[in-house]
Amino acid sequence: MKNLPIKEEPAELPPAVASAFGRRHIQMWILAVGTALAYSCRVNMSLCIVAMTSPESAAGFQTYDWSQQERGYVLSSFFWGYVLMQVPGATLSNRYGPRYFIFIGVAGSGLLSVLTPLAAAWGGAYTLCVLRAVEGLCQGLVFPCVHYMLGRWAPPLERSRSSAIVMSGPSVGTLAAMAGVGLLCSSPLGWPSGFYVPGGLSVLWGALWLWQGANSPDTCTRISAEEREYIQGALGSSSSGSKRLTVPWGKVLSTPCVWAIIVVHSCSNFGHWLMLTQMPNYMKTVLEFDIKDNGLVSSLPYLSLVFTSMLVVWVVKILSDRQCLTIVQTRKIFNSIGHYGMGLTFLTLALLTHLGIQTAVAVALLTVAVSLEAALLVGFLINHVDLSPNFGGAMFGLSNCIGNTMGIVAPLLVSAVVGDDRGQTHEELATGWSYVYLIGGCVYLTGNTVFLLFGRADVQPWNNPQDSLKSSKETIVTHL
Repeated sequence: MKNLPIKEEPAELPPAVASAFGRRHIQMWILAVGTALAYSCRVNMSLCIVAMTSPESAAGFQTYDWSQQERGYVLSSFFWGYVLMQVPGATLSNRYGPRYFIFIGVAGSGLLSVLTPLAAAWGGAYTLCVLRAVEGLCQGLVFPCVHYMLGRWAPPLERSRSSAIVMSGPSVGTLAAMAGVGLLCSSPLGWPSGFYVPGGLSVLWGALWLWQGANSPDTCTRISAEEREYIQGALGSSSSGSKRLTVPWGKVLSTPCVWAIIVVHSCSNFGHWLMLTQMPNYMKTVLEFDIKDNGLVSSLPYLSLVFTSMLVVWVVKILSDRQCLTIVQTRKIFNSIGHYGMGLTFLTLALLTHLGIQTAVAVALLTVAVSLEAALLVGFLINHVDLSPNFGGAMFGLSNCIGNTMGIVAPLLVSAVVGDDRGQTHEELATGWSYVYLIGGCVYLTGNTVFLLFGRADVQPWNNPQDSLKSSKETIVTHL
């Protein structure tokens, strides 16, 4: 069926309620800060491990003689726990509400980040792997719960913008971690401070969230009656409010467009985690940056991503106001810009790295590749909620569980393809990296092609078992 524009009945409320800054916006911005801090605790290891294993980069602090394989285990271990908690996290948020689970995810991972230097000193790489896996378990709760929040707090007309705000948090967190951790590692505070600072801030954020966060407009004590009525009226029958529903997993797993999301999510995460966990390694071994410059240069792509995310929010607002695209058109166009653009950039990096790439060109291409991720904010990343506002969090948990196995695969692939950098020439390392980028480019192109063929954006019949599909469609399908 086509996603044809259907006129939506406006809520019987003054227009000012819809346009005014309200409690729903506060929820989104606090969540954006929380996801930024969660990501900073997740990605700080990518740069810290360079200092932890390089005596010349450690500023006098303890270093560890870990092989490329051991470093790959450390970098991938976060995802051992992370993937296991995706579906349980979605189920828990659907049953009990997301507020306390988001707190555990962000503040708990922050506390474990603070304990990371102690774990490395006490038990070495494998004890560190265990701690990072537990940290992954904590953070596995966060994004399924965030999708639950979007399904309960974001009216359909605002969903793309709300998603872009919240999902820009990881970009900001990555930027702060890459730039800040590089400076901290080269400072008198040393690489341990790269874990202490983001971890401590995450714990403080947890206190803010317990004070201001709410599961839904129904349970929020600070929201005005007018805003609550506006959100509930806009969501209509597509959201069950505070009702507890059982996820119809059989129907979810038999829906082709759900599998399209899973495929594109997995392909996207392969490239995402390849860049995020291995870019500092590439900067050090192929482009030969020191730890301070490594952090600053590695942060440039994510600085650009912050600005392109803002651009995407602005463009989507214009498109939404003019209602010139259906939801499915928006999802596929923006996803294609992101995935096909990143795929072609990776293939170019593969060719030029093999031929002998200039440093400035490599940094520029990496910046372009990362910047294009902004388009995904209104692509597949929010498509779960399009298909099912009630079970969007559960669906995201499923696709994020499968997709983030790529966080395990990517570091181990680099270890297998590139090999141990301690015994190779610069040319051998560059050749290995060219194969890595070739694989990444092909994965990006494949993922988006599947999404174009099978992706949809209409509310599915199993979203609201008690109501008719017609009612759900009239409520949700028509706008960005």
